[in-house]
Amino acid sequence: MTRILAYLLFFAMAVSSCQFIEEFTQNKTDRIDFNSVDEYPQFPSCDSLATPDFQKKCFEETLSKFIQGELDVNELTSPIPMSTAIIIHVKIDKDGKASLVKLENFNKIKEYLPELEDVINQSLANLPQLEPAKKHNLKVTSTYMIPIYIVD
Repeated sequence: MTRILAYLLFFAMAVSSCQFIEEFTQNKTDRIDFNSVDEYPQFPSCDSLATPDFQKKCFEETLSKFIQGELDVNELTSPIPMSTAIIIHVKIDKDGKASLVKLENFNKIKEYLPELEDVINQSLANLPQLEPAKKHNLKVTSTYMIPIYIVD
């Protein structure tokens, strides 16, 4: 009889603890903001101990300068004068590898600068190793929009 009571008590504890764990994890994930990161991706030249705002600014400026530098080296020329901006959507995966997601406003200039997408892809492939973004101290994949201004 005591053995049956022990089994029933164990079963009741197991069921209630499962419900407690489920409620706890449900409440915990309800509070996680999946649209932001705790730490932005880091270039070796950026200060990893800086504030999140400074980390973000350093990351975006360094990435933008790197891409712009690659575009300058390739000396892309257009048959017509242009002054426009494109938005580069860049994904940094949890291993720190950068890749192009899409180019926004690119269709307007694609026929005049068809090699632009290849140059951007190549510049992202040539980036130095990044420390990926972190959320709750876990490495995560994140996406960023970087404006590039094209002026002739």
